[in-house]
Amino acid sequence: MTWPHEFYKMTAAGNDFLVFDNRALALPIERWRPLARQACVRALSVGADGVILLESSVKADVRARFLNPDGEATFCGNGARCAARLAYLQGWAPARMVVETDRGLHRAEVSGTTVTFEMPAPSGFRTMQLEALGRTWRGAFVDTGVPHFVALEASQREGPIDEPGRTLRAHPQLGPEGANVNFVAPRAEGGFSIRTFERGVEAETLACGTGCVAAALALAAESRARPPVVLRTRSGCDVGVCFEGSPERASGVRLEGEARLVYVAQLADEALEGFRPLP
Repeated sequence: MTWPHEFYKMTAAGNDFLVFDNRALALPIERWRPLARQACVRALSVGADGVILLESSVKADVRARFLNPDGEATFCGNGARCAARLAYLQGWAPARMVVETDRGLHRAEVSGTTVTFEMPAPSGFRTMQLEALGRTWRGAFVDTGVPHFVALEASQREGPIDEPGRTLRAHPQLGPEGANVNFVAPRAEGGFSIRTFERGVEAETLACGTGCVAAALALAAESRARPPVVLRTRSGCDVGVCFEGSPERASGVRLEGEARLVYVAQLADEALEGFRPLP
């Protein structure tokens, strides 16, 4: 390979990412998809919930591109917070910065390990019910950068969420591309828990920033919470969501939580060779 091997492993509330400095555009576009599909495979390679490419921008302090483990481009709230913190740590951007993504320009602020990120304006909010697995799933659909269905539960779900997550993720009412699925329930200690099955990952992740935004809007629509809404993710970390206006027309949405730099490493050629990840 002729592109730089160095990468940064980062995590935000349990969402982990491989972040590459691509400001010199050394990683060609034809390598993006295979890089994500191979390097994100746990146990056989580094393993991650996605890849982030940081680039220069003429409109902002830095540009961030996000790839799911299946290699598809996406938007990622927790990934965006990781991108902002790394840009600050490396001196590529000030503590108060503007980040360019495929969804536009976003203001972000870094304070210690905490990052507040201005999210895309939500769209398409509607309450809905889905019939699946012999029961009715009541909740809401909203696009918060990626589409989400929020299932509002009476109690915290125990055990794996793979079966309901995979079934609801591809439900016909959610469109041909499907949606991420969030199971949200009140916690005995107060507040709410969230567990997310993510499309593109096709499994539960320990956290999902856009999912937390979707959950906050769904809870507000049911008059069960008011901003700021704090959600306890599967990792045990809390993520906060602030917004103005009604859930149907929310604006000024901000996602807040920790973003950690875990390590800096060199990616060996063997990390991308010698195996064929599942489609």
